[in-house]
Amino acid sequence: MRAVIFVNGELEEQHGVHNVTATADLIIAADGGANHCARLGITPDILIGDLDSIDPVTLATYRKNKVVIERHPVRKDATDLELAVDFALKENVSSLHILAALGGRWDMSLANILLLANSKYKSISITLESHDNSMRILHPGTNVIDGKKGQRVSLLPLQGDAMEVSLIGFEYPLAEQDISFGSTLGVSNVLINTSGTIKHKGGILLAIFQN
Repeated sequence: MRAVIFVNGELEEQHGVHNVTATADLIIAADGGANHCARLGITPDILIGDLDSIDPVTLATYRKNKVVIERHPVRKDATDLELAVDFALKENVSSLHILAALGGRWDMSLANILLLANSKYKSISITLESHDNSMRILHPGTNVIDGKKGQRVSLLPLQGDAMEVSLIGFEYPLAEQDISFGSTLGVSNVLINTSGTIKHKGGILLAIFQN
């Protein structure tokens, strides 16, 4: 199952948003992410959060139209995004695109990235989209990535060292080489074709694609 989550961060351009949502089986608005949905003319399947950021008119419209609403207390131990991703996990989502989770507050952007690297989500292929880049969380195994010839791709370890990393289809290949946490070894690589293969045997990688 494919799902899309709208978050309450920056969504500067609409390019590609409708393409992502058109193929989704489930659309989730995480609280203020519903404001983006309303602006784009998209009705989510479910609204999740403490509802402190959603426009009151949009909320009233959703209630009138019988959109499923899962309301949580304002004082809670998880962000609205975590609640939304947990819901996706319960629904056995296999592919998840997250929109408007980056930009604006650095604390929230970093928290969102680190949240998605949590091992409880390792069964989900997760992509974060923004107007100038996209990011994928890569767990150990073989990951084939699609992009554009000449596209810049950076790989950053998120959880300790990334072990035995191999890169195929990149200008700077690797063969079972460790990328230590905090190292810049994986920064600014380039796809030599329209796809590449990333293999690693331990740790979690953040792959950042420049749009």
